[in-house]
Amino acid sequence: MLAHMRRAICTALLLMFVCCPVKAAAMSFEEERKIADEIVTVLDAQGLIVHDQEITWPVKLVADRLADHVKDPIYSFKIHVIEDRSINAFAIPDGHVFVNTGTLLFVRDLDELAAVIGHEMGHVQMRHIPQTIKEQKKVTAVSIAGMLLGTLLSAKNPQIGSAMIFSSIGGGENIKLAYSRRFENEADEFGNNLMRASGFSPAAMNRFLVRLEPFSGGANIPEYLLTHPHITSRISGKSPDEPNPDPDEHYWMLHASVVGLVIPEEEARQRAQGIPDPYRRLALGLLETRRGRHEEALRLLDGLDIPVAYAYKGLNLAMAGKKDEAYPYLKNYGTSARTRVPLAEIMEERGEFDEAIAILSPYQKQNIQVDYKLGILYQKSPNEAMSHVSFARYFFKTGKYKASLYHIEKALAQGKALDAQVDKEMKEMKELIGKIRTS
Repeated sequence: MLAHMRRAICTALLLMFVCCPVKAAAMSFEEERKIADEIVTVLDAQGLIVHDQEITWPVKLVADRLADHVKDPIYSFKIHVIEDRSINAFAIPDGHVFVNTGTLLFVRDLDELAAVIGHEMGHVQMRHIPQTIKEQKKVTAVSIAGMLLGTLLSAKNPQIGSAMIFSSIGGGENIKLAYSRRFENEADEFGNNLMRASGFSPAAMNRFLVRLEPFSGGANIPEYLLTHPHITSRISGKSPDEPNPDPDEHYWMLHASVVGLVIPEEEARQRAQGIPDPYRRLALGLLETRRGRHEEALRLLDGLDIPVAYAYKGLNLAMAGKKDEAYPYLKNYGTSARTRVPLAEIMEERGEFDEAIAILSPYQKQNIQVDYKLGILYQKSPNEAMSHVSFARYFFKTGKYKASLYHIEKALAQGKALDAQVDKEMKEMKELIGKIRTS
């Protein structure tokens, strides 16, 4: 059912792309925002966007440090992690930057990660995407969006990916997705200057590209989407002018979290052997948590003075039925939907409904179970309007559109009990369900 729902959402959004074309020459900031929002919606519906804060927080820490030194930013930078093993990073309109989990595993320190993100920020700040679309007269923003989505989704669902690619090219017109060499050079210069200003090593990009070059033509590591068609030409022609710095604790926490929470078990165990303690134990503890082996996870996580380890110690204690022991760990260290849901369940048992709502609400887009749990908590609070809103979101995401419509109507009937933004969301969801059903 969930797969059906995701296919339906993708189809409906693709219809929006096709039916509402945006001419390249007239692409406005508002049109950029609309297209970007739709791309993000599709990627999230397909489960491609990583929400685990153990992974996203170190990435956003680097991005925020860079963004603080962008002079007169045109956009508010929005950083996402994509669950995809290829070494890739790319930007889309409206300031969105995506980094693949494959890149997070490939970089050897946060300086290299900063080099990748800084380069993409350059494409964003200098509006290379709208310019690329404008310069290619037969290409629209819609076709670029369709090609990008199709390429990304093909890894998870070839049928959806192929359909999007075919529709986006209007029955066979070729689309050149690569930036020009001038744009690449501009983004490199921007990224290097940004790294200097923010205290990262500019030599990191060269180190990254030198290691990437042998794989750039291979089948397992594709070129950057929309970017980086000239890896060789972007290497300075000299050896990196400084050695790799020793990776700090943020890097190892990020690396261990990707290994433990994302990649397949056999490979995760192999990669964990190359991680120094205590982060090797963290990676293995997260892996055992993912496998449901709570006692083994607790053994590995015990004694680790790492916030992530404390949070997952609480999660495993809760899953093992030791809720009183779990409570302080989850409350003080939990920062993701994985750890907040069991905390909310403990609070619910204690009758702390408003407190449970407060700690769960920021995570509603990260896990569909959050929506369902919020629906129950709002019932008990009580807040009838928001209970219906939460159930409407949950049933929509699980493809139960009849049930979702029921709760949408109940929510909208509450009138002023909904704030304007939620009211708008419910009306848009109702409209989208109509398009899904007709498609």
